[in-house]
Amino acid sequence: MFNLLPNLSTPKPGAAANGSKGDTELNYAMSVKTNDQLMAIYLSSLIRAITAFHDLIENKIQNRQQQEEKEAAKKEGENGAKEGEKKEGSPAANGDAKEGGADKEKEGSKEKKK
Repeated sequence: MFNLLPNLSTPKPGAAANGSKGDTELNYAMSVKTNDQLMAIYLSSLIRAITAFHDLIENKIQNRQQQEEKEAAKKEGENGAKEGEKKEGSPAANGDAKEGGADKEKEGSKEKKK
């Protein structure tokens, strides 16, 4: 891209002898135009980099949230399975104890009757 720009630093041969003002105005105009174009390219590159960096941060936040949700769901599944085992085991154990207690009471009452 820079190779296509005109060479403004060295005057053309014979231009110094003419001493025309048009060459200096052209040099100034080309410099201003070139600087404006390069500034636009620089700003667009800067904006693009900032936007890409923002998207990268957003992506990292989303990945972290998804990972936390997966871990929470996994823990809930494990806790639910443990609670299910406790619930299944506790009524049977309580029922056996009640039945055993009722049997002992019945035996005790039979002995008293005898």
